[in-house]
Amino acid sequence: MAKKKKRPFPLWWLIVAGISALIIILLILLLPGSSNSIEETEPTTEPISRNEYEPENFYREDGFLRYRDGEHLLGIDVSAHQGVIDWEKVCTAEIDFAIIRIGYRGSTVGDLYEDEQFRYNLAQAAKHGLKVGVYFFSQALTPEEAVEEARFVCGLLEEESLELPIYFDWEYIGGRVESLDSVPLTECAVAFCEEVKAQGYQPGVYFNQEFGYYYLDMKQLQDYHLWLAEYNETPTFLYHFDCLQFTDEGTLDGIETTVDLNVLFLPSSEEG
Repeated sequence: MAKKKKRPFPLWWLIVAGISALIIILLILLLPGSSNSIEETEPTTEPISRNEYEPENFYREDGFLRYRDGEHLLGIDVSAHQGVIDWEKVCTAEIDFAIIRIGYRGSTVGDLYEDEQFRYNLAQAAKHGLKVGVYFFSQALTPEEAVEEARFVCGLLEEESLELPIYFDWEYIGGRVESLDSVPLTECAVAFCEEVKAQGYQPGVYFNQEFGYYYLDMKQLQDYHLWLAEYNETPTFLYHFDCLQFTDEGTLDGIETTVDLNVLFLPSSEEG
């Protein structure tokens, strides 16, 4: 009698068996404690430092925004737009520092210029005992141009010592800049600041809320002095800053135009 031939397994059964085996292998690999399990990795970058200033500690007096625990200085920032300043009159007000525009890059051709009142303002502010920093109005389109600006600034200072930082101030005014998205702003800010640091000065970055939220990577700027422009009753910016420009409509004896007013927050060890 002839033996019956064994029927081959149906194809669909082989497919199901193969898939089931694959699922079992994957489950074994992913079991907790398995040597082959995928390990969770920690973020490689530090979180952005938060704004820890207490809103209830801010108050206004004599036109200035102040901070109740006392760890702050009051100051102004000025340029040739304020004309010839009578610093003796200015210093009758309760101000501790001045941030002076040292120069700027033209928005059309892109040439570099010294601020017409820089040398006078620097000498007079120092003469009257104010702490002094400077800012450069940048229109850099590339990190290379930002480095050029930083070297220009340090060349103008001629090794003049400063108690406050050299700030990178980039604002959109058109001209050579087609759009904000066309400029690598964070890379430009870092390039400027690193060159300033290499020249022996403290670097800083000036920005407003829009730039801080949408155009600058604040994680990459945390090692620099941060100067925020925000004109609310109290600052609402979520992230850390060191200096706050709280109005562009300040008035002081000795300055014929309106002037920007600032509060600089200090660690308690630096107070005074």
